[in-house]
Amino acid sequence: MSKAIRIAILDAVPESYWADDRGITDSQKFVNLLQPQNSAARLDSYFVSQGHFPEKIEEYDAILVTGSPCSVHDTHDWIARLSDLIRSASGRGMRVIGSCFGHQLVARTFGGEVGHNENGWLIGNFAVHIKQSYDWMQPSAGVTGMYHFNQERVIRLPIAAQAFAHTDVYNDYGYTIGDNIMCFQGHPEQSRLSMTNFLKATDSLTAEQRTRAAYHIEAGEPDAHVWGQWMMRFFLG
Repeated sequence: MSKAIRIAILDAVPESYWADDRGITDSQKFVNLLQPQNSAARLDSYFVSQGHFPEKIEEYDAILVTGSPCSVHDTHDWIARLSDLIRSASGRGMRVIGSCFGHQLVARTFGGEVGHNENGWLIGNFAVHIKQSYDWMQPSAGVTGMYHFNQERVIRLPIAAQAFAHTDVYNDYGYTIGDNIMCFQGHPEQSRLSMTNFLKATDSLTAEQRTRAAYHIEAGEPDAHVWGQWMMRFFLG
């Protein structure tokens, strides 16, 4: 597919964490995932956690909010500003995708609730079951593998949200709001090496948690290419 579209990637990872994965930013990883799906797309990165926001959001067709080691409950000014931008973009009818932290912040922006995972950290490659399909889900798939790295999740969806995917431990893994918002908890942008690097950099895990996480990181290959195609098709409408 090749169609001109401008996408603002809103990178929510503070610069102090970039060294955890060889200095490769999450926004660059999303560019690497999405650009091959549409050579005509323009993908601009903004490091919102550093206060770098688009001057004119109306110049874009869509936004993508990345994951982050921060919590949506943190009181950083940039998080409140990002929430306002999400609301503004949606009000303009722009396509909005949120991944992990982005998934949680979009939900909270529109009245949902975010809390801790009941079972603590969820790290590794786990099956995501698709319970409602859309036209942008091409190629079609009933189950996909996806990397996870989180200890918080959406515990109550916004009233207007519709869940379309779940895991064995998470009913509201993926959701849509109207025709222009699509969010999911996982990380299609991350490689196995990146996940291993993040695991090494996370010092709050017990030995048992670390062993379990390492096992699930090595558990098969996630379907990142499928989610990359779905994301670009969603952006294109």
